[in-house]
Amino acid sequence: MKMKKMFCLFLSVLLVFIMAGCSNAKTDEKKDTETTVSETTAQKAVEDEAGEWTRQGYFTDENDNMLSIIWMDDIDEPGWYVGCMIGGDPIENSWGGTLEQKGNTLQGTLPASGIQDDLTVTVSEDGADGIALAVDGGETYHFTVDTEMQEAGIIVTINTEGMGNISYGEGEEKPEIDTEYPYQSAQINLAEPATYTFFAWPQAGNVFVKWTKNGEDYSTDAQITVLLDESADYVAVYEEDPDWQNPVMNFVGEYQCDRAHAVVQCSGYEDASITIDWAGSAAEYAHWDISGRLDPETQTINYFGCAKSHLTYNENGEIVSQEQEYGDGTGTIVFNKDGSFTWHEDQSETGDDLVFEWLPVEE
Repeated sequence: MKMKKMFCLFLSVLLVFIMAGCSNAKTDEKKDTETTVSETTAQKAVEDEAGEWTRQGYFTDENDNMLSIIWMDDIDEPGWYVGCMIGGDPIENSWGGTLEQKGNTLQGTLPASGIQDDLTVTVSEDGADGIALAVDGGETYHFTVDTEMQEAGIIVTINTEGMGNISYGEGEEKPEIDTEYPYQSAQINLAEPATYTFFAWPQAGNVFVKWTKNGEDYSTDAQITVLLDESADYVAVYEEDPDWQNPVMNFVGEYQCDRAHAVVQCSGYEDASITIDWAGSAAEYAHWDISGRLDPETQTINYFGCAKSHLTYNENGEIVSQEQEYGDGTGTIVFNKDGSFTWHEDQSETGDDLVFEWLPVEE
């Protein structure tokens, strides 16, 4: 049995334009009619020549980049499911989606599975059995048939709907969960039937609802063990949790430490947004913008990418100037049991930690 996985599949299209010359304003009605018939005939000839897209399967290039083109009878979006992996990282350098055919090509935008930008591509036949993938504004990649992958007759895709992740593995044991680089989609290619276990786990603020198979309800269990003996499309479905509360909500408010004032707010499902203003004088302030994720167990935020600026004000309280000192600050904020928080700034000139006391809300 041979198995390779690819996470995304892509779509590309080349539009065919038929340009017809404008008839002379003085041309008689008969000539206009002949021109219209001629244009229609030319259009039909091009459409007949285009034919149907038939080239599918698995392809590789000389740099071990991978491409797959598979027809999927998805209940919501049937079409050519195309995916590619271009680069060394199969998670961060993968793209894929269901595509529409136009003319002799597939064209469109492939959503990225990782942090890369989406790709706008055109897929076309290349030689006797190859495929060319042209990236808009980038390179053109030339793929040839991957004979090893072509042996796979069972093609199973695993996808997500909503905010959640998946993990999977061969056998009946619970698959390993990768919290740093979780999957939202995957593809399993098999030459013969095999048993696999899928596990669905939601992102913060969401709940797992069900698995579907080929668009039909399959199971409400987050972990399922299935015999993959036919091509199929499994989807893990998630919904927002109406009872979810961002854990930072317990610490929202204003805090004070000597001449420094802090405001703590929630951001998204589990993140915090914190601003700190330190008055050097009535007209000058140091300002920090901090964001990070709260660890509920340690009540700690380890942050990075903090921006510190120097602000000056006029007598009316209006900002006169704002100059950024850095934009890559790091540090920690720890919320204490007594309602205060301790701030450690790695870029601090003194190296001292500051303790901010919570300010009660005035009625």
